[in-house]
Amino acid sequence: MGNPAKKNLTMDNERRPIDQKRESGGQADIGSEADGAIVEMFNLNDRLLIVKERAVYELILADSIDPNRENFDLPTNIQRLVLNCGTESELVCRSFLTAKRLFKEHYLLETIDSNKILGLSLELTKELVAFNDEINEYLNDVKRAGSEYNTQIATKGSYAIPSITNLETQCKTIFQKADHVTQALMEIVTVFFPEEKLNKQSHFPKLHELLRSKFGENDKFVKFLGDSVKFLELIRSLRNCLDHRLPNVKVRDFELKPNSEILAPTIEIDYRDSTLDRTNLENFLPIVKKNLMTVCEGVIASLADKGTKAGKGIPNYVKFIPEDRRKNKYIQFSFWSPLGDGGFFDQQ
Repeated sequence: MGNPAKKNLTMDNERRPIDQKRESGGQADIGSEADGAIVEMFNLNDRLLIVKERAVYELILADSIDPNRENFDLPTNIQRLVLNCGTESELVCRSFLTAKRLFKEHYLLETIDSNKILGLSLELTKELVAFNDEINEYLNDVKRAGSEYNTQIATKGSYAIPSITNLETQCKTIFQKADHVTQALMEIVTVFFPEEKLNKQSHFPKLHELLRSKFGENDKFVKFLGDSVKFLELIRSLRNCLDHRLPNVKVRDFELKPNSEILAPTIEIDYRDSTLDRTNLENFLPIVKKNLMTVCEGVIASLADKGTKAGKGIPNYVKFIPEDRRKNKYIQFSFWSPLGDGGFFDQQ
């Protein structure tokens, strides 16, 4: 009878160095301490996503890049930053992490590809983050211009009012990004209602009409869309008018009034069914962001509710979580079943 230890040693020696490297154990520091702690990890379409408090990373294995194992120098694990915000971000929680909680295969109808929807939800969140970054850049520019003005009036010399020289371009970019968010959201909708022949360019008023005829006037999702349509059309109108330089939209830089008051940059529009009186951009843009987050979250929750399989046992519903029962304060929806006192919220 041979020596098992010697046999195993022989087998190890027959393996190529690159095989030993790829198959050996190891560890990787994901991101930096500034990203906070790792909160969860999960697979998404053959990608390992690592969600931290202030970032989301993707961990890529060398074999997925070099499956034939030809490049010994390739690192065993490669990480890539996916989002520069994580579980502490209201925006990420009310979009991607809400979708991750709700779009689960065991809750949804067999005809719905949960992995595909979750992948689209990640793209939606990327668009939201890009939109938010543009707003923050504008708000910082306003703050900088105001600070420079205050410094200037405290010194002797010619009088100059604040200015944002690329204001119209910034507004165009912001509302392009906002419209990209609505398109990404519509693409998720198309997976749930393929028979309606929608695409990501479809308008939400059309979706509202389709679902009203399908589910009736008193349906919760139909009512939610009815309350959101005007806002979503305003975003589309602002994007179109700014893109095509139509006179229906007016963007004004800082202005000096006759009473020496400085008026901050404003925007207004009168285009088809979309009207907005002259409004301070610094006040308006955070409202747009808040409304867009609410629409994304509401559509995600409503789609999950519509796509829930009937089940043979205890029924499940998508339900709003009371604040004192939330695992994460920003994730406001989960599947609920009538178990125990107050029911059970699945917050995994």
